[in-house]
Amino acid sequence: MLFRRTRGPMVIGLVLCCGGLVGVAGAATITEFAIPTPNSGPAGITAGPDGALWFTESSTNKIGRITTDGAITEFGPFASISFFLGDITAGPDGALWFTAFDQIGRITTAGTITVFSPPAAATTVPGITAGPDGALWFTEHSAQRIGRITPAGAITEFSLPTANSAPLGITAGPDGALWFAEEVAFAKQNGNKIGRITPAGAITEFSLPALSLPVGITAGPDGALWFTESAGKIGRITTDGTITEFSLPAPISFLGGITAGPDGALWFAENSTNKIGRITPTGTVTEFAIPTAGSSPGRITAGPDGALWFTEPGANKIGRIVPDLSAALLLNGSAFHTGQTITYQATLTPGSPPPQVDIYLGALLPDGGTFLSLVEASPGVISIALGPAPIPFRANVTLTQTVVPFSYTFGGSEPAGTYFTYAGLAVAGSNPFVPANQLSLGVQPFQFAP
Repeated sequence: MLFRRTRGPMVIGLVLCCGGLVGVAGAATITEFAIPTPNSGPAGITAGPDGALWFTESSTNKIGRITTDGAITEFGPFASISFFLGDITAGPDGALWFTAFDQIGRITTAGTITVFSPPAAATTVPGITAGPDGALWFTEHSAQRIGRITPAGAITEFSLPTANSAPLGITAGPDGALWFAEEVAFAKQNGNKIGRITPAGAITEFSLPALSLPVGITAGPDGALWFTESAGKIGRITTDGTITEFSLPAPISFLGGITAGPDGALWFAENSTNKIGRITPTGTVTEFAIPTAGSSPGRITAGPDGALWFTEPGANKIGRIVPDLSAALLLNGSAFHTGQTITYQATLTPGSPPPQVDIYLGALLPDGGTFLSLVEASPGVISIALGPAPIPFRANVTLTQTVVPFSYTFGGSEPAGTYFTYAGLAVAGSNPFVPANQLSLGVQPFQFAP
């Protein structure tokens, strides 16, 4: 349940973690946008630093950009790119980074590209993500390695302990490490694991039950990692390695990407059934049929507009699905009572150079116009302040990579009902309600019962 917004050359991330938060989905609206180039093969998609969505075109060696109102611009084709463009992510340098068959590419928002080749010959590079260390991390499928590339292009590679493990999707975890999916390669059952690698290169692997065939992976709103399985299930793994699997309503032969949505749930692509799926942290699944038959959705990402955006290689379209956020007010037994303490952890990861920011933490009350702000009455002592606007938890802060833990104990004076907790970063001294000032914003629902 994290909206990432970036402005200028820096990228700021704030993750708000809180126990026991559960949302319930209602209806959802799907819109599709045709890509101008026929048979472009849209593959990866990500939210860009310019408020638009960026996607790769695997069949045409192009990079596409789509605004939240559906206007599409294409860059390329690029002769320097080999072929089979794959994943794409926003980098810490204000550019987009993407994978090709055996290359890592970088494209600025103006359309200028640079291409880098990993040292391992004839590798395939399916997944890429921004890491907590200011670098990009990628998977090398055929070489069975995890790669790291700095914005300047310096590449380091780390071999996986398991031979023929074939890593695919990769994501930054809530614990400061990178997590990735290992499928089975070359018809050998040597993979079938979820891997974890620290920025220093230490690797841990966790075996999955049976033949799960993990594909996509993402950090969830509950502090765990969630992944799709080609075997037709959604998996969840905690940072200590505890694995849970959730079956889908009908057998599915292939699942694609997965991402955290703005409603506290995980959203994923059902390639073989032509649907977009949604699963709550407690395992409740809802599915939404895509209007165009045979669209074969592949990757999915959360957009800056509160919608989920996904690629449709079978239909040559980009899809957009809008969750019914009003339904997030319906909670599934998640309540806090007088005398109960709610514990948060905000992980702050700055870009370079670190800007001055204001940090906001608190709740929007049921009336929709009153903010309950958590403030530091004195060092280590948290109190609340009510008003029409949020009050900074900390103001004019120069961010360094840090974890900010804090707790609040309900005293019984709070009004009953459903709140939306919020965690945000804004340019120091600016109006946090103005989207251009928001560097990051996250919200989660919870209920207080006195």
